[in-house]
Amino acid sequence: MKLLRGGTVDPLEARLLRTIAFAVVGVVTVAALYYGRDVLLPTAVAILIAFILSPAITWLRRLVPLPLSVAAVVLMALAIFGLLAALVTSQLADVAGSLTGYQTNLQQKVKDLRALADSGGPLTRFAAMVASLTNDLAREGTSMEPLVPVPVAAGGSSFSTVTSFVVPLLYPLLTIGIVLILVIFILLDRDHISDQVVRLFGGSNVHATSEALEDAAGRVARVLLLQVLMNLGFGIAVGGGLWLLGMPNPILWGLLAGALRFVPYVGAVLGAVLPTLIAFAVSPGWVQPFLVLGWIVACDILLGHFLEPLIFGESTGVTPLALIVSALFWSSLWGPIGLILSTPITICLLVLGRHVPNLGFLQVLLGDEPALKPYQQIYRRLMRKAVPEASAVAQAEIDEKGREQGLDDSLGRMVVLAEQDRADDRLSPEQVDAIVEGTDLVLDFLDDRTDEKAPAPPAPTDEEAVPAPATPSAPRASIRCTGGRSQIDDAAAAVVAFGLRQGGLNAVSPRRGESAAPEQEAAFTLQLICYASRPSEAVRRYTSRKLRGGTNVTVRHAIVDYDAAGPAALGNALPEGPDIFMGDVAAICRLATQVVAAISTLDRELAAQS
Repeated sequence: MKLLRGGTVDPLEARLLRTIAFAVVGVVTVAALYYGRDVLLPTAVAILIAFILSPAITWLRRLVPLPLSVAAVVLMALAIFGLLAALVTSQLADVAGSLTGYQTNLQQKVKDLRALADSGGPLTRFAAMVASLTNDLAREGTSMEPLVPVPVAAGGSSFSTVTSFVVPLLYPLLTIGIVLILVIFILLDRDHISDQVVRLFGGSNVHATSEALEDAAGRVARVLLLQVLMNLGFGIAVGGGLWLLGMPNPILWGLLAGALRFVPYVGAVLGAVLPTLIAFAVSPGWVQPFLVLGWIVACDILLGHFLEPLIFGESTGVTPLALIVSALFWSSLWGPIGLILSTPITICLLVLGRHVPNLGFLQVLLGDEPALKPYQQIYRRLMRKAVPEASAVAQAEIDEKGREQGLDDSLGRMVVLAEQDRADDRLSPEQVDAIVEGTDLVLDFLDDRTDEKAPAPPAPTDEEAVPAPATPSAPRASIRCTGGRSQIDDAAAAVVAFGLRQGGLNAVSPRRGESAAPEQEAAFTLQLICYASRPSEAVRRYTSRKLRGGTNVTVRHAIVDYDAAGPAALGNALPEGPDIFMGDVAAICRLATQVVAAISTLDRELAAQS
């Protein structure tokens, strides 16, 4: 009501109003799609056919004018469709005429089934039960529905007979004619239609709208072309295999298998059932029907689970779950034709969500791209204590982007996000503990994987197998990473220490209040006080006084801040002050390495002079 009065609207009320508006628009859209299917369905089929024929017209348009190219391509498509229809019709007539010749095989299979049932097994009992129920139903139907004489009109004309035969065919023939006319006019006026769509949906941003149209057209055309080629290959493989197995009319079954495969999820099943039933009638034994079924299933498995994922790749960009839900939705609205159109429509919706900001939720719901970034995935999994899943995400990111960038884009940004939520009181103490402990476990996993991938040292030869004359010297420098303020800072210190160890330095990360005794006492220690967000100057002074100890200890503050990460920060050894390292984890590790190298060099020079 405040919106109607022109007052300030509460954000919660605005979100509620937006949700109600989306729900109303969704309900109205679904109702319009259902009740307007008589108009929308032929239009959608015509647009789909226009997509299929458009590449051929584009190529032919270079040689002849547009009207001639449209006429040539449409006539060629009609000729191919007519030849295929005539071939399928003749093959079906041949199958129907030859079924009567296989009566002996069917009788033999009935005798085999009776032989199995004569022993009084479950088949006999089941058949007896079905027969008893059938007799009871027939008896009740006879007693409840007495025969009523049906008056027969005398002098019926042949016109009524012809009308009763033609009228059921009139609607599909008119629909085919409407689709054909729409296809011709869409192809003739496709440039103007494209301009109209750009003007309607993005007149202020022609470039972005044109990119969206080209993206949708390219994806749909690519998917349709790949589907045609794959289903054609499937039909050839099925027909060739059935011909080798001795099945009659293998061309028919190959064409039907390839054509039915355009129907998602159920088409392949129908393409396998029909020839299997014919094989039961044709074959005198039981082996051939199962060979036919096994061959078709094997071809479908090879095509659907191996070749299609390899060839299609990122052609659709839609998740399998979204395709299944879309197939159910459009088949419930538009029937079998909606099932066929579900994949192209879903691709178009995905493109709309990618290029139209207000429809971005469609890309999240339908797209196969990760909905969350890797560090957000790790953050959610650590809060749920799903450490193995978080470790897998971090390892995949490091394998893909390299050690430095992968560590930053996974665990580095994760601790920054966790510190932001902790500062805003969004995390409970239990969640903070889960994040910190989970970070340590993920880093332990990454350490183990690094040790597994490290090459084994070569075996020493006899000449090299000489005992060491002296005790190994102590390391010249070590780095101790400690959290500055909170437990999340402890996690940031562990991440920085891991990055330093990956660079070959001696780095440890004890928790605040814990003492970390190194294996060998180093000549110089760099104390890194790590923060997952920018601390105040008072906090830095307090932690410096608290953690400073010894003459050989140098304290530096390491602030993980991705807003400061960049070329300027990477090139400056001390970007914020004499004792502050600020940037991403990789930059902090490089700055710490530079300091350790400089002090170690100075220490060696002084030792050499003394």
